[in-house]
Amino acid sequence: MKLRVETIDTISRLERELAKNGRTKEAAALEELISAVARPGRGLLTTGQAAERLGIAVQTVKNWIERGTLRGINTGTRWLVTEESVEAVEGIRRTLAEAAEEGYPTAEEIAVLTRRTRRAAKEGRDVA
Repeated sequence: MKLRVETIDTISRLERELAKNGRTKEAAALEELISAVARPGRGLLTTGQAAERLGIAVQTVKNWIERGTLRGINTGTRWLVTEESVEAVEGIRRTLAEAAEEGYPTAEEIAVLTRRTRRAAKEGRDVA
């Protein structure tokens, strides 16, 4: 069974809330659970791994998470990025590179490609 990003995020928020309210034993149990399930290799990447794959700085990865370009999970001790969102950005880059080979697209063509890519990413499918 694959845990959804939303589930891990909810558990992380609950852990922080418990810790804030002094329920350290329960918070520690949830932190242990998060460490066990939210780790690279399970469809998640560290910010460093995402940065390396995309050829950008770690701070840029964090900025993109804030803006919603990449999907991330705050585990309380670090951010993890969904591999799926990194693949979506890579897909956009491939699409734009292919378009550049054929000649630079117009602003309208770029808007269409962007909408198509976002829709495909939201639906969990390839852009093709």
